[in-house]
Amino acid sequence: MLLIITNQEDIHPNPVIDILIQRNIGFFRLNTESLFTHYDVTYEISLDKKYFEISYKDGSHSINSDQISCVWERRPCEPLATYDPFENKEISKLLLDEGDGFLKFFRYSMDKLPWIGDAILERKAGSKILQKIVAKDIGFSIPKTVFTNKIKDLDLFESEEIAIKPISAFGLEKDEQNSFIFYTTKKSKKEILKAGEIGFRNTINFFESYVDKSHEVRVTYIKDEAFTVSINSQSFEKDKGGIDWRQGYDHGIAFTSIELPTDIEKKCVEFLNYFGLMFGCFDFIVDKEGDYHFLECNTNGQWMWIEEEAKLPISTKIADVFTEYALEKAK
Repeated sequence: MLLIITNQEDIHPNPVIDILIQRNIGFFRLNTESLFTHYDVTYEISLDKKYFEISYKDGSHSINSDQISCVWERRPCEPLATYDPFENKEISKLLLDEGDGFLKFFRYSMDKLPWIGDAILERKAGSKILQKIVAKDIGFSIPKTVFTNKIKDLDLFESEEIAIKPISAFGLEKDEQNSFIFYTTKKSKKEILKAGEIGFRNTINFFESYVDKSHEVRVTYIKDEAFTVSINSQSFEKDKGGIDWRQGYDHGIAFTSIELPTDIEKKCVEFLNYFGLMFGCFDFIVDKEGDYHFLECNTNGQWMWIEEEAKLPISTKIADVFTEYALEKAK
C-alpha cells in the first residue's frame, strides 16, 4: 500500500490515485493539516516491536506499518487546530508544534522504505550551494555563481549582466491583497551598485552570470525515465517570462516535448544518485550554441502543468513506480 503525505489542496496526487484505483493498488492519503481533526494515530515502540497505525476517525480507511510498500511525500504542512480548547494561544501553539514534531519524526522513521520525495534526503538535496558543487563535479556546465554580502564581490563577474535569485524565500505575503513572488531578475552591475552597501550587508545575495538564452528546458526525471520540455521563454518580454519563465504562464508561454540529449540525461541520473533520490525536476538554460547550463533541481517539483501542456504521461509513470513496489511487497 502507498502512503501519500501531503495537504488537502494538493491536486498532483489525484490523477495518480485515479490510476491506482483502476489497478486495484491500495493507498492511504494523509493530509497533514488535518492530523488532529480527521485521523487517529498510534505508534508503538518496544524491545520486540515497532508498529504504527493511522486511520480515518470515521473508521473508513486505515494503514499500518506492515502494509506500506512505498511513501510519496508531496507537500505536507503543519497541523491546524479547528478551535482553541484552552483559550490560550501559547498552549495551543505548543500542542500544534508537538503534532508537527511527530509528523517530522514519523517520516524519518520510515527511512528503510522506498520514497518519492524523501523527507530526510531532500533537506540535503535542497541546498542550492551543494547543488551547484555537485553539478560542477559531475560535468554540468553552470553559470558562475556567487553567494555574498560584500558589494565588491561584483568584481568577481566578468559579465556586466547578472541574474539575481532567491536562496530559499518564495515571496512575501502581507495579506491576501498584498503579496508577491520572488522571481529571478536580470540587472547590470551598475544597477546593483545603486542599492549601496546596505543592500548587501543585511542578507546573503545569490548572484549568477547571466547566460544569453536560446530557450529553456525542464526535465522531470522519475526513477529511470526523463520527461523533457522545451520552453520558448525568449519569445516574451523580460517581465513576462523572458527572464524567469514562470512569469509567462498568463502570457501564452509554450511547453513542447523534446528528447533530452543522452549526455545530459546521464548527468541527471548521476546527480540524483548522489543524493539517493529517484525524482527530480531539473531546470536548464540552452544558449545560442545549443549548450545546456544547469540552473537547479527541484527535488519535489510540480509537474501537472507539463503533463497537461505537453501531453506527457507523467502521472502514469509515477503510478507505475508505486505499482511496482506494491507488487513486490505482495510477493
